[in-house]
Amino acid sequence: MTVIKQKAVSLSRHAKNVRKYINGKDALARGGWNLPYNKYWYAKMARTRKSFGHDKPARAGAKNTIMYHQVLAFLPEECSCNGGKMTPDACMAYAEQWLAKHYPHQQVILALHEESDKEGKRFAVHMAINRTDLLTGKRLWEGTGAQAKHKRASWVREMDEAWNLTQLEKGKKNSKIRDRQPRDIEKEIVDRGEYSYKNNLRELIHIAISDYHPKNMEQFKKLLASWGVDIFIKNNRVYATDLDIKEAGNPKCTFNLTRLDGRFALKSLQTAFETGTMESEKPMTFEQRRDVYIQRLKKAYSAWVEQAKASKGVAYNAFPKFVAPKCDDDLLEDPAVRDELLARRGYAKEIRNRYASAVPDYGEDNVRAAGQAGTHSVQQPVIESGRTREQSDKNVEH
Repeated sequence: MTVIKQKAVSLSRHAKNVRKYINGKDALARGGWNLPYNKYWYAKMARTRKSFGHDKPARAGAKNTIMYHQVLAFLPEECSCNGGKMTPDACMAYAEQWLAKHYPHQQVILALHEESDKEGKRFAVHMAINRTDLLTGKRLWEGTGAQAKHKRASWVREMDEAWNLTQLEKGKKNSKIRDRQPRDIEKEIVDRGEYSYKNNLRELIHIAISDYHPKNMEQFKKLLASWGVDIFIKNNRVYATDLDIKEAGNPKCTFNLTRLDGRFALKSLQTAFETGTMESEKPMTFEQRRDVYIQRLKKAYSAWVEQAKASKGVAYNAFPKFVAPKCDDDLLEDPAVRDELLARRGYAKEIRNRYASAVPDYGEDNVRAAGQAGTHSVQQPVIESGRTREQSDKNVEH
């Protein structure tokens, strides 16, 4: 269901922030209702309020609400940025129909944004709705806070039904896409194009379910165990301990699968087992084993990088070493596996030299200087997979 949010604007600072957001360069589209858009729209609204006596509070000592900041935020699944049908033009058309039906005589300025938060992307139309009703000359009033909120929610349900958009089901979360998005700092890592070991763990579990279709929890556990992941159930919740990360010495190795991905709740997994077919007992092909090992290697390396960042300044001999997951002998013959192993070990060596203190003098080691504590020497850029050393210092997870 489309989310409707509204805040009354009475403080000049709040009004300035609304104006700045609507006029900002990141807007995908803008428009006006009973008022053509230009960057001085707020001054025209102010003149309208003054002409109707709405530039002052209706009662002495009360705050004067000058406008409402209203937001129509569309369900991520419905938005074209996630493969849905609601394009930017469609979102603006929806908003204009909304205004025609419920705010036909207000001055309104609209701005469409693609919003990103810790849970993903969606389109949202932000509207600055002037308080003055041009037809009646009265101030806009929709009832008390709770009454108005319920009224707007019912209006949105009607609009969504007319537009054939997904309706909110009682007791269920509004968006499945937002349930699957990486959280907090992990999202920042993914946005930088780096590897997140939690994201790679999420991918391994998804591969196990979608590609191998285990038909019960025991088969699921057995398959993940062969990939270095221990699955267990506690208090009706499913947890995963990443053994690759645990063996590398990183304590952040056990995860609640529901928090890792909303699709991995116990009931959801059991439903997937019941509807799937038995394939997990089939031996994996060489290519499948190779791909799974590379996923594990990247995951283990990402976890080690996090550990290395937290160990800055630790003496070189005590600095945690990168330990790659055990690799079958036949996989070592594969060029992709071999190249990935060499690359991760090389990156890890450089990071250790950069972050550790008391780095031994290896003479020709051209990365040794980066790890010297208290030095300020200038280095020449070193190209690494398309990045310079200065860039990789900000993006050490490669």
